[in-house]
Amino acid sequence: MSASSSTSYIWHTGRFILFTCAVSWASVAVFYWAGLDVQSPWFTLFGMAYMLIPATVAALLQRCHHQEGIVGPLRVSMHINRWWAVALLTPAVLVALSLGLSLLVPGVSFDGSGEGLVQRYAATLSPEQLDTMRQQLEGTYARGGFVLLMLLQGFVAGCTLNALFAFGEELGWRGYMVHHLAGRPMWLAALFIGLVWGVWHAPLILQGYNYPQHPAAGAGMMVAFCMLLSPMMVYITLKARSVVASAVFHGTINALAGFPLTYLAGGSDLSNGLMGYAGFAGIAVITAGFFLFDRYVTRERLFTRPLGD
Repeated sequence: MSASSSTSYIWHTGRFILFTCAVSWASVAVFYWAGLDVQSPWFTLFGMAYMLIPATVAALLQRCHHQEGIVGPLRVSMHINRWWAVALLTPAVLVALSLGLSLLVPGVSFDGSGEGLVQRYAATLSPEQLDTMRQQLEGTYARGGFVLLMLLQGFVAGCTLNALFAFGEELGWRGYMVHHLAGRPMWLAALFIGLVWGVWHAPLILQGYNYPQHPAAGAGMMVAFCMLLSPMMVYITLKARSVVASAVFHGTINALAGFPLTYLAGGSDLSNGLMGYAGFAGIAVITAGFFLFDRYVTRERLFTRPLGD
């Protein structure tokens, strides 16, 4: 690797990270200075706009600075292959595994009433909001029919609306950064992308998003979660030859991640579910499966080769 090549990728990715974080974090500051927070009814709209910032920065840099195309270099392709199915189904496997592993955590038990999910947000929601949540979880939605309903909704959302907004992130993380980290070892590049991705979330996590019981520790947990998930997502992007497949994976994860919490009582947001350390163990197991498949079944060894080779 030449010195000029090393300087080039540091400059390109560093500028993307700087611009993306600056715009994103400034928007969060404005949102909170306006007296709004993650419990605000406006937060959903804000979060959707926030997810579009990495793609916007990536597209502007590609066009205005690099004077390159977006579709080809950043792997924007709608050519569907079997790896799109892997992108859609793997999140469901991860979520189911995280539920099972969470039940191994001391003090955590199965609870079909949905009260575990209510208690997770007890510190951040009003009594009225908690009562509304309890009402929504009553009846068939908190029993057998809830599982099928959640899976169906998750798969549909993962392929449609969720994927659209997840693409707003993925064009930056698994599109722009993968393209401009070409020549770097895939493992290291994926972990670095995950680190940036996790840190980018920090202002939201510190306000109680995703880890309402432990926002400060949750910021570190989010970084770990993104770093663990990123190698799998980069691998899917490369195998599918499309960053859109990664957006489907991302969108489906977003849709299904809360599912295990509905059935868990005890523990905390640091231990339970996909984004707790029980879920981290599940992600590590599935990533190991991807690695073994790559090494012994396909023999491509993408995990250990430089990006772009």
